[in-house]
Amino acid sequence: MNSTYLDFPFGLAPDGSVASVDEDRHIRERLEQILFTSPGERVMLPEFGCGARDLVFAGNNAVLAAATEFKIAKALQTYMGNQVMINGVDVVNDEEKLIVTIVYTKTKDTQQQQAVFELLPSEVESGA
Repeated sequence: MNSTYLDFPFGLAPDGSVASVDEDRHIRERLEQILFTSPGERVMLPEFGCGARDLVFAGNNAVLAAATEFKIAKALQTYMGNQVMINGVDVVNDEEKLIVTIVYTKTKDTQQQQAVFELLPSEVESGA
């Protein structure tokens, strides 16, 4: 049985109905929400998120990278543990951007998947 989920951000489909997505896209959208939401940003769930945006300007060393990977993995496991198993998180602070690679397996099957997110400093400054 194929499930459908509300699209993020919420929107309308071309036919005027509520936009929906499949499970794979829904998981990617949830990963994105957790990564780019800073703790305290959601009033009703203040501990939600891991604040990856704040890490773009952080120092670039192995200790900070390991701590960041742990912080992201913990947030993902907390908020997506029933839907995916996090197999790995890799964070690379490339001079002008933060690259986060998440390797995960959906709990419904054994197929390993990967999602890559990039965050540029201009997105942080503009609040995008």
